[in-house]
Amino acid sequence: MPHALSPRLPLVFLLSASALVGQVLHIQDVAGSNDQPAIQPASVLPQAALVSIPEGQVTLSPGLFRSRRELTKAYILRLKNEDLLQNHYLEAGIRIDKTSDQMHQGWEAPQSQLRGHFAGHWLSAAARMAANDHDPLLADRAAQLVQGLARCQELNGGEWVGSIPEKYFKILEDDEEWIWSPQYTLHKTMMGLADDYRYLHNPEALAVEERSADWFLDWTNKVAPDGRGQTIYNGEAGGMLEVWADLYSITKNPKYLELASRYAHPAMFAQVLAGADALTDNHANASIPWFQGAARLYEVIGDPRYRKIVEEFWKSAVETRGMFATTGANAGEFWIPPGQFGRFLGMRTQEHCTVYNMIRIASYLYRWTGESKYADYIERALYNGVLAQQNSSTGMVSYFLPLAPGAKKSWSTETRDFWCCLGTLLQAQAMYESLIYQSAPDAVTVSQFIPSKAHLAVGAAKIDLQLELGDEADRANFSNPGDTTRFDVDLTITSNSDAAWTLRVRQPAWALAPGTVTVDGTPVVVQVSDHGFLEVRRAWRSAHVSVSFLKHLTREPLPGDNRRFALLDGPIVLAALTPIEPEVAANGAITPEYEHEYLDGRDWRRNHYWLEARQGRLELEPLYEITDETYSVYCAALP
Repeated sequence: MPHALSPRLPLVFLLSASALVGQVLHIQDVAGSNDQPAIQPASVLPQAALVSIPEGQVTLSPGLFRSRRELTKAYILRLKNEDLLQNHYLEAGIRIDKTSDQMHQGWEAPQSQLRGHFAGHWLSAAARMAANDHDPLLADRAAQLVQGLARCQELNGGEWVGSIPEKYFKILEDDEEWIWSPQYTLHKTMMGLADDYRYLHNPEALAVEERSADWFLDWTNKVAPDGRGQTIYNGEAGGMLEVWADLYSITKNPKYLELASRYAHPAMFAQVLAGADALTDNHANASIPWFQGAARLYEVIGDPRYRKIVEEFWKSAVETRGMFATTGANAGEFWIPPGQFGRFLGMRTQEHCTVYNMIRIASYLYRWTGESKYADYIERALYNGVLAQQNSSTGMVSYFLPLAPGAKKSWSTETRDFWCCLGTLLQAQAMYESLIYQSAPDAVTVSQFIPSKAHLAVGAAKIDLQLELGDEADRANFSNPGDTTRFDVDLTITSNSDAAWTLRVRQPAWALAPGTVTVDGTPVVVQVSDHGFLEVRRAWRSAHVSVSFLKHLTREPLPGDNRRFALLDGPIVLAALTPIEPEVAANGAITPEYEHEYLDGRDWRRNHYWLEARQGRLELEPLYEITDETYSVYCAALP
């Protein structure tokens, strides 16, 4: 298969000729320019507006997010280290006493050119979950996997820790035959090592990563001794920039800054800075990691050009391009042209990897700016991507989220597929705790409304904070499409200090008006800040805070086809259980769905409705609840 097509060979889902309408999908050249200045750290590094709470200080409470996360953790524990490392062992010459059918298959099969990538995803997720849960068993499993990688590295000569042959990089250099993303594969292993060190402070993980980085120093010296050239930008290499920036941040060793310099000038950086559309028809998940690398590089060296690159990418990827109601912006793995989503409403929309990686981009921007619009995006992506693309029974992933009328999700298996999206599913389910709260020198920010408990500090004050969703949320009477429902957030705060600090609660974009706030039952007048938060400042020795938001169902047009629309209940996309596209009048009735006979609203199934369409009465339910049913997200408006 030519280089111009997607590097995800076994799952290259090209759009049909009729859907393309003359568009040609391609991977845009990302070679660096011939003028590549060395990067240098600034004397003063930038300070983030918000600081994430360290792992281990936030715990999910029982509920939707906790149950989904636990499905993933159970799967992580079921996989055996010897199977995760099967391809690293084979490359190192270690005997495996298993028949082929007993080994991991799919993208992990010994004949796959991407074999071994999944172990890195596993290690990243396992390390983060172990840190959050203070779980010594899972931490030990991660340490054993690192030991296995160290053993393979030693048998390979002391540097190479790859699950694929070094020869793959020679094929990449010669560019005479197709090779499937060798830098992507190595990146996953190095990412896992970095995360094991970051979250579990395992020195062996850092040592293995540094020795592997030495291999890349030698290789880039050979293929691009002057820091220029196409080769180092090939093989889906975008994630490498973030790895080198991270490694420099940890060690302050200038050789890793040199490595970062060699990966820091893909052509698309110059294109987005010039206001050009560098994304349309480009492979989405091959491009996003470049901008994660730019984001990390900005944090590490403080060069404002790299922050500007990330900001311009966001404008191009989200703000001017538009998106499906679920946040996806790709079809067949490629970026959709701006405002033309109506042409690409199909069965191969929204690759899960892009959802996870765009959440990470939004998280960078949110920390830097403190602007709530990025947390709004994350919230919608969590419900309608991360949760919607996870099987609520098995925990497995749907590679794409189909959005065509009469869609049905396709699920991975535990040991026979190992798509890239199964790997990012593990990482996405391990990141919830980091998204809920942030701190600042004199404030605590509540960004996501996920039931949880946090133990944190503001100055000298030690604070315990518990977030719950009110029992009466969504219990309002509902008889017309414009009727409002209520979403309640309850916060219980205790502190060992009488010091005053500011509690900041996100004012969500979906709310009809500023949230109403009570403290210990007393109403408090609160304005929405310029950054989009309800802010209450006081001494917080002990307090109960209730925040109530009003919302109603909204119709969100499909960019490029305003006749079609999705229905959202707050941030949650609703889907009709039907094999054909619902046709709905402007005054089409929407009524609540009750478990039993109506009893003062208490038996309303939250976010479940009946929709009156031309085809009849259709059931609406959250897209994230749908598993094997046939559904339609977009409706057609009747004239």
